[in-house]
Amino acid sequence: MRKMWARSGVLATVAIAVAALAAGPAQAAQLSWRPTLLPLPAGADPAGRGYLTASNGRGEYTGSFIVGGKLQVVSWRGGKPVLRGVPDGYEWAMAEDENGAGTVVGTAIDYDASPGGRPFVLDAAGFHLRETPAGYREAQTRAVNARGDVLGQVFHEDPARNGAVVWPADGSAPVIIPATHEYEIPMDIDDDGTVLFSAYGSGLLWKDGVYRKLTAPGFRYTSGSAIRNGVVVGSASDGTVAGSRAMRWNSAGVPTVLPGGEDAFALNRAGLTYGTAPVPGSFRGKPTTWFGTTPAGDLRQPGSYPNYQASQVTDDGTFAGVASNRPLDEGGVPVVWRLAG
Repeated sequence: MRKMWARSGVLATVAIAVAALAAGPAQAAQLSWRPTLLPLPAGADPAGRGYLTASNGRGEYTGSFIVGGKLQVVSWRGGKPVLRGVPDGYEWAMAEDENGAGTVVGTAIDYDASPGGRPFVLDAAGFHLRETPAGYREAQTRAVNARGDVLGQVFHEDPARNGAVVWPADGSAPVIIPATHEYEIPMDIDDDGTVLFSAYGSGLLWKDGVYRKLTAPGFRYTSGSAIRNGVVVGSASDGTVAGSRAMRWNSAGVPTVLPGGEDAFALNRAGLTYGTAPVPGSFRGKPTTWFGTTPAGDLRQPGSYPNYQASQVTDDGTFAGVASNRPLDEGGVPVVWRLAG
Protein backbone atom coordinates (compact mmCIF):
# COMPACT_ATOMS: atom_id res chain seq x y z
CA MET A 1 0.00 0.00 0.00
CA ARG A 2 1.34 3.43 -0.90
CA LYS A 3 2.30 5.82 1.89
CA MET A 4 0.02 8.65 0.85
CA TRP A 5 0.89 10.83 3.83
CA ALA A 6 4.26 11.80 2.40
CA ARG A 7 2.87 12.88 -0.97
CA SER A 8 -0.13 14.62 0.60
CA GLY A 9 2.06 16.56 3.03
CA VAL A 10 4.43 17.82 0.35
CA LEU A 11 1.67 18.76 -2.06
CA ALA A 12 -0.34 20.47 0.67
CA THR A 13 2.75 22.59 1.40
CA VAL A 14 3.03 23.46 -2.30
CA ALA A 15 -0.66 24.38 -2.53
CA ILE A 16 -0.48 26.61 0.56
CA ALA A 17 2.68 28.29 -0.73
CA VAL A 18 1.17 28.95 -4.14
CA ALA A 19 -2.02 30.36 -2.64
CA ALA A 20 -0.03 32.64 -0.35
CA LEU A 21 2.00 33.94 -3.29
CA ALA A 22 -0.93 34.54 -5.61
CA ALA A 23 -1.06 38.22 -4.65
CA GLY A 24 1.58 39.26 -7.18
CA PRO A 25 4.53 38.19 -9.38
CA ALA A 26 7.13 39.84 -7.14
CA GLN A 27 6.06 37.67 -4.22
CA ALA A 28 5.81 34.58 -6.42
CA ALA A 29 9.57 34.73 -7.00
CA GLN A 30 10.00 33.70 -3.34
CA LEU A 31 8.79 30.18 -4.14
CA SER A 32 11.69 28.16 -5.53
CA TRP A 33 12.92 24.62 -5.82
CA ARG A 34 16.25 23.64 -4.28
CA PRO A 35 18.48 21.18 -6.21
CA THR A 36 20.23 18.16 -4.72
CA LEU A 37 22.81 16.19 -6.74
CA LEU A 38 22.42 12.43 -6.45
CA PRO A 39 25.57 10.29 -6.08
CA LEU A 40 26.64 8.21 -9.07
CA PRO A 41 27.50 4.52 -8.74
CA ALA A 42 31.09 3.27 -8.73
CA GLY A 43 32.51 3.15 -12.23
CA ALA A 44 30.20 5.84 -13.59
CA ASP A 45 31.47 8.56 -15.88
CA PRO A 46 32.15 11.41 -13.39
CA ALA A 47 30.69 13.91 -15.87
CA GLY A 48 27.33 12.15 -15.54
CA ARG A 49 26.50 11.34 -19.17
CA GLY A 50 23.03 10.02 -18.57
CA TYR A 51 19.42 10.88 -17.86
CA LEU A 52 17.27 10.73 -14.73
CA THR A 53 13.91 9.91 -16.27
CA ALA A 54 11.63 8.16 -13.78
CA SER A 55 10.38 7.86 -10.20
CA ASN A 56 8.02 5.69 -8.17
CA GLY A 57 6.67 8.85 -6.51
CA ARG A 58 7.93 7.77 -3.09
CA GLY A 59 11.40 9.28 -3.03
CA GLU A 60 13.05 6.71 -5.29
CA TYR A 61 14.35 7.51 -8.78
CA THR A 62 15.57 5.68 -11.88
CA GLY A 63 17.53 6.63 -14.97
CA SER A 64 20.29 5.47 -17.30
CA PHE A 65 23.93 6.51 -17.02
CA ILE A 66 27.29 5.55 -18.52
CA VAL A 67 28.85 3.02 -16.13
CA GLY A 68 31.81 0.89 -17.15
CA GLY A 69 31.67 2.36 -20.64
CA LYS A 70 28.03 1.44 -21.41
CA LEU A 71 24.61 2.94 -20.73
CA GLN A 72 23.05 1.05 -17.80
CA VAL A 73 19.93 1.39 -15.66
CA VAL A 74 20.57 2.95 -12.26
CA SER A 75 18.03 3.39 -9.44
CA TRP A 76 18.33 5.43 -6.25
CA ARG A 77 16.96 3.68 -3.18
CA GLY A 78 17.25 5.44 0.15
CA GLY A 79 19.36 8.10 -1.56
CA LYS A 80 21.99 5.58 -2.70
CA PRO A 81 22.61 4.43 -6.28
CA VAL A 82 21.83 0.82 -7.18
CA LEU A 83 23.29 -0.42 -10.47
CA ARG A 84 20.65 -2.54 -12.18
CA GLY A 85 22.57 -3.07 -15.41
CA VAL A 86 21.23 -4.10 -18.81
CA PRO A 87 19.32 -7.16 -20.04
CA ASP A 88 21.53 -10.16 -20.83
CA GLY A 89 22.90 -9.97 -24.35
CA TYR A 90 22.36 -6.23 -24.72
CA GLU A 91 24.81 -3.33 -24.60
CA TRP A 92 22.61 -0.34 -23.93
CA ALA A 93 19.49 0.21 -21.83
CA MET A 94 17.48 3.41 -21.59
CA ALA A 95 14.91 3.65 -18.79
CA GLU A 96 11.91 5.71 -19.89
CA ASP A 97 9.31 5.60 -17.10
CA GLU A 98 8.34 4.06 -13.75
CA ASN A 99 5.04 3.67 -11.92
CA GLY A 100 4.13 3.69 -8.23
CA ALA A 101 4.75 -0.05 -7.93
CA GLY A 102 8.39 0.48 -8.95
CA THR A 103 7.92 -1.10 -12.40
CA VAL A 104 10.45 0.45 -14.80
CA VAL A 105 10.05 0.34 -18.58
CA GLY A 106 12.56 1.14 -21.28
CA THR A 107 14.34 0.02 -24.43
CA ALA A 108 17.48 -2.09 -24.77
CA ILE A 109 19.77 -2.16 -27.80
CA ASP A 110 22.32 -4.63 -29.12
CA TYR A 111 24.39 -2.74 -31.67
CA ASP A 112 25.30 -5.94 -33.56
CA ALA A 113 21.73 -7.23 -33.83
CA SER A 114 19.05 -6.34 -36.34
CA PRO A 115 16.64 -5.10 -35.23
CA GLY A 116 18.47 -3.49 -32.35
CA GLY A 117 15.64 -2.11 -30.16
CA ARG A 118 13.85 -4.38 -27.66
CA PRO A 119 11.33 -3.18 -25.04
CA PHE A 120 11.90 -4.26 -21.45
CA VAL A 121 10.11 -4.21 -18.12
CA LEU A 122 12.29 -4.13 -14.99
CA ASP A 123 10.94 -5.05 -11.56
CA ALA A 124 12.23 -6.62 -8.35
CA ALA A 125 12.72 -9.92 -10.19
CA GLY A 126 14.90 -8.37 -12.91
CA PHE A 127 14.56 -7.59 -16.60
CA HIS A 128 11.70 -8.99 -18.70
CA LEU A 129 11.98 -8.49 -22.46
CA ARG A 130 8.84 -7.83 -24.52
CA GLU A 131 8.44 -9.43 -27.93
CA THR A 132 8.18 -7.17 -30.95
CA PRO A 133 4.65 -7.67 -32.35
CA ALA A 134 4.44 -9.86 -35.43
CA GLY A 135 4.90 -8.01 -38.70
CA TYR A 136 7.09 -5.25 -37.26
CA ARG A 137 10.87 -5.00 -37.35
CA GLU A 138 11.41 -3.16 -34.06
CA ALA A 139 9.64 -1.74 -31.02
CA GLN A 140 10.53 0.90 -28.45
CA THR A 141 9.01 1.79 -25.08
CA ARG A 142 7.54 5.17 -24.10
CA ALA A 143 5.62 5.02 -20.79
CA VAL A 144 3.85 2.90 -18.16
CA ASN A 145 0.66 3.73 -16.25
CA ALA A 146 -0.33 2.94 -12.67
CA ARG A 147 -1.87 -0.45 -13.45
CA GLY A 148 1.15 -1.52 -15.50
CA ASP A 149 0.00 -1.04 -19.11
CA VAL A 150 3.10 -0.29 -21.20
CA LEU A 151 2.99 2.12 -24.15
CA GLY A 152 5.43 1.81 -27.01
CA GLN A 153 6.02 2.51 -30.66
CA VAL A 154 6.37 -0.09 -33.42
CA PHE A 155 8.33 0.30 -36.65
CA HIS A 156 7.56 -1.42 -39.95
CA GLU A 157 9.77 -1.87 -43.01
CA ASP A 158 7.33 0.56 -44.63
CA PRO A 159 7.41 3.72 -42.46
CA ALA A 160 3.82 4.51 -43.46
CA ARG A 161 2.79 1.45 -41.42
CA ASN A 162 4.49 2.50 -38.17
CA GLY A 163 2.21 2.78 -35.17
CA ALA A 164 1.79 2.59 -31.42
CA VAL A 165 1.48 -0.50 -29.23
CA VAL A 166 0.06 -1.11 -25.75
CA TRP A 167 1.14 -4.19 -23.81
CA PRO A 168 -1.72 -4.68 -21.29
CA ALA A 169 -0.80 -5.26 -17.66
CA ASP A 170 -2.85 -8.47 -17.60
CA GLY A 171 -0.52 -10.12 -20.10
CA SER A 172 -3.06 -10.30 -22.91
CA ALA A 173 -2.10 -9.75 -26.54
CA PRO A 174 -0.57 -6.37 -27.41
CA VAL A 175 -2.92 -3.78 -28.90
CA ILE A 176 -1.64 -2.15 -32.08
CA ILE A 177 -2.80 1.39 -32.87
CA PRO A 178 -2.01 2.03 -36.56
CA ALA A 179 -0.92 5.58 -37.33
CA THR A 180 -3.75 7.47 -39.03
CA HIS A 181 -2.30 10.99 -38.78
CA GLU A 182 0.86 12.44 -40.28
CA TYR A 183 3.92 12.13 -37.97
CA GLU A 184 1.83 10.43 -35.26
CA ILE A 185 4.04 9.61 -32.24
CA PRO A 186 2.85 8.08 -28.92
CA MET A 187 3.83 10.29 -25.97
CA ASP A 188 2.13 9.03 -22.79
CA ILE A 189 -0.58 6.73 -21.40
CA ASP A 190 -3.08 7.66 -18.70
CA ASP A 191 -4.24 5.29 -15.97
CA ASP A 192 -7.53 4.60 -17.79
CA GLY A 193 -5.67 3.60 -20.97
CA THR A 194 -6.05 6.89 -22.85
CA VAL A 195 -3.04 7.37 -25.12
CA LEU A 196 -1.63 10.84 -25.85
CA PHE A 197 -0.15 11.34 -29.32
CA SER A 198 1.83 14.09 -30.95
CA ALA A 199 0.99 14.49 -34.63
CA TYR A 200 1.64 17.09 -37.29
CA GLY A 201 -0.10 20.26 -36.16
CA SER A 202 -2.14 18.73 -33.34
CA GLY A 203 -2.03 16.82 -30.09
CA LEU A 204 -4.35 13.81 -30.06
CA LEU A 205 -6.06 11.67 -27.44
CA TRP A 206 -6.96 8.05 -28.29
CA LYS A 207 -9.31 5.82 -26.30
CA ASP A 208 -11.02 2.62 -27.45
CA GLY A 209 -10.36 3.37 -31.11
CA VAL A 210 -11.62 6.96 -31.04
CA TYR A 211 -9.38 10.03 -31.51
CA ARG A 212 -9.99 13.47 -30.05
CA LYS A 213 -7.93 16.53 -31.00
CA LEU A 214 -6.49 19.00 -28.52
CA THR A 215 -7.71 22.43 -29.58
CA ALA A 216 -6.81 25.93 -28.39
CA PRO A 217 -8.83 28.85 -29.80
CA GLY A 218 -6.58 31.57 -31.17
CA PHE A 219 -3.72 29.16 -31.91
CA ARG A 220 -2.96 27.29 -35.12
CA TYR A 221 -1.08 24.29 -33.70
CA THR A 222 -1.23 22.25 -30.50
CA SER A 223 1.06 19.66 -28.98
CA GLY A 224 0.67 17.44 -25.89
CA SER A 225 3.59 16.12 -23.84
CA ALA A 226 2.07 14.35 -20.80
CA ILE A 227 -1.29 13.22 -19.41
CA ARG A 228 -2.43 12.47 -15.84
CA ASN A 229 -6.01 11.90 -14.69
CA GLY A 230 -7.27 13.27 -18.01
CA VAL A 231 -5.28 16.51 -17.70
CA VAL A 232 -2.82 17.22 -20.53
CA VAL A 233 0.08 19.66 -20.62
CA GLY A 234 1.95 20.81 -23.70
CA SER A 235 1.96 23.87 -25.90
CA ALA A 236 0.04 25.82 -28.53
CA SER A 237 1.49 28.04 -31.23
CA ASP A 238 0.55 30.43 -34.00
CA GLY A 239 3.39 29.01 -36.10
CA THR A 240 6.20 31.28 -34.89
CA VAL A 241 8.79 30.67 -32.17
CA ALA A 242 7.62 33.78 -30.33
CA GLY A 243 4.05 32.54 -30.57
CA SER A 244 4.53 29.37 -28.53
CA ARG A 245 2.67 29.21 -25.19
CA ALA A 246 2.66 26.56 -22.48
CA MET A 247 -0.81 25.03 -22.21
CA ARG A 248 -2.92 22.92 -19.89
CA TRP A 249 -6.08 21.09 -20.99
CA ASN A 250 -8.40 19.98 -18.19
CA SER A 251 -10.15 16.59 -18.27
CA ALA A 252 -12.98 18.12 -20.32
CA GLY A 253 -10.49 19.35 -22.95
CA VAL A 254 -10.77 23.04 -22.01
CA PRO A 255 -7.39 24.79 -22.63
CA THR A 256 -5.70 27.35 -20.39
CA VAL A 257 -2.47 29.22 -21.12
CA LEU A 258 0.10 28.63 -18.36
CA PRO A 259 1.30 32.14 -17.46
CA GLY A 260 4.84 33.01 -18.52
CA GLY A 261 5.58 29.67 -20.18
CA GLU A 262 6.48 28.63 -23.70
CA ASP A 263 6.06 24.85 -23.22
CA ALA A 264 5.07 22.31 -20.57
CA PHE A 265 6.50 18.81 -20.44
CA ALA A 266 5.43 16.88 -17.33
CA LEU A 267 2.91 16.87 -14.47
CA ASN A 268 1.93 14.77 -11.47
CA ARG A 269 -1.43 13.60 -10.14
CA ALA A 270 -2.02 16.80 -8.19
CA GLY A 271 -1.31 19.08 -11.15
CA LEU A 272 2.22 20.19 -10.28
CA THR A 273 3.73 20.90 -13.71
CA TYR A 274 7.18 21.41 -15.21
CA GLY A 275 7.95 23.48 -18.28
CA THR A 276 10.06 26.32 -19.61
CA ALA A 277 9.79 30.08 -19.79
CA PRO A 278 11.28 31.98 -22.75
CA VAL A 279 14.75 33.50 -22.44
CA PRO A 280 15.25 36.53 -24.72
CA GLY A 281 17.86 35.83 -27.39
CA SER A 282 18.04 32.11 -26.61
CA PHE A 283 16.34 28.98 -27.94
CA ARG A 284 16.79 27.29 -24.56
CA GLY A 285 14.01 28.06 -22.11
CA LYS A 286 14.35 28.61 -18.38
CA PRO A 287 13.02 25.71 -16.22
CA THR A 288 9.89 26.78 -14.41
CA THR A 289 6.81 25.29 -12.69
CA TRP A 290 3.08 25.70 -12.14
CA PHE A 291 0.61 24.31 -9.63
CA GLY A 292 -2.55 23.88 -11.66
CA THR A 293 -2.49 27.09 -13.70
CA THR A 294 -0.68 29.22 -11.09
CA PRO A 295 3.07 29.91 -11.40
CA ALA A 296 4.91 27.95 -8.70
CA GLY A 297 8.46 29.29 -9.07
CA ASP A 298 11.63 28.39 -10.96
CA LEU A 299 14.04 25.51 -10.52
CA ARG A 300 17.27 26.79 -8.99
CA GLN A 301 20.55 26.28 -10.85
CA PRO A 302 22.42 23.24 -9.47
CA GLY A 303 25.76 24.61 -8.29
CA SER A 304 27.87 25.86 -11.18
CA TYR A 305 26.17 23.75 -13.85
CA PRO A 306 24.84 26.21 -16.46
CA ASN A 307 22.56 23.72 -18.22
CA TYR A 308 19.82 21.83 -16.40
CA GLN A 309 16.33 20.45 -16.96
CA ALA A 310 13.74 18.20 -15.35
CA SER A 311 12.09 15.25 -17.06
CA GLN A 312 9.74 14.10 -14.28
CA VAL A 313 7.37 15.61 -11.73
CA THR A 314 6.93 12.97 -9.04
CA ASP A 315 3.81 12.25 -7.02
CA ASP A 316 5.64 13.22 -3.81
CA GLY A 317 6.19 16.72 -5.17
CA THR A 318 9.76 16.75 -6.48
CA PHE A 319 11.28 17.34 -9.90
CA ALA A 320 13.88 14.94 -11.32
CA GLY A 321 16.35 15.61 -14.12
CA VAL A 322 19.97 16.34 -14.98
CA ALA A 323 22.52 19.15 -15.03
CA SER A 324 25.65 19.53 -17.13
CA ASN A 325 28.50 21.75 -18.26
CA ARG A 326 27.86 20.44 -21.78
CA PRO A 327 24.81 20.49 -24.04
CA LEU A 328 22.03 18.50 -22.39
CA ASP A 329 21.63 16.20 -25.38
CA GLU A 330 24.85 14.59 -24.10
CA GLY A 331 23.26 13.87 -20.72
CA GLY A 332 24.44 15.05 -17.32
CA VAL A 333 24.53 14.36 -13.59
CA PRO A 334 21.34 13.33 -11.76
CA VAL A 335 19.48 16.07 -9.84
CA VAL A 336 16.25 16.31 -7.85
CA TRP A 337 14.58 19.59 -6.89
CA ARG A 338 12.53 19.94 -3.70
CA LEU A 339 10.52 22.90 -2.47
CA ALA A 340 12.88 25.22 -0.63
CA GLY A 341 11.94 25.72 3.02
